[in-house]
Amino acid sequence: MEKPIWTATLDEWYECKVVRNSHYSGQLQVFDNQENKSLYDEEVRLSYGATFGPDALDVVEWQNKVMEIVNG
Repeated sequence: MEKPIWTATLDEWYECKVVRNSHYSGQLQVFDNQENKSLYDEEVRLSYGATFGPDALDVVEWQNKVMEIVNG
């Protein structure tokens, strides 16, 4: 299993991460720890190949997506 490019925990409830699929794509995953189930799994782009870590604009996009998911 590859190390995530980005991880975050929201409200100590939701585990969020992006794992690399290829040089320019990753998988955004959101997991509900309380219900013990996956809420979301989508392929996302990685600007510049995320060679030195995720691009700041990519992270903002992922954070906004995660907030839509857990608030929706």
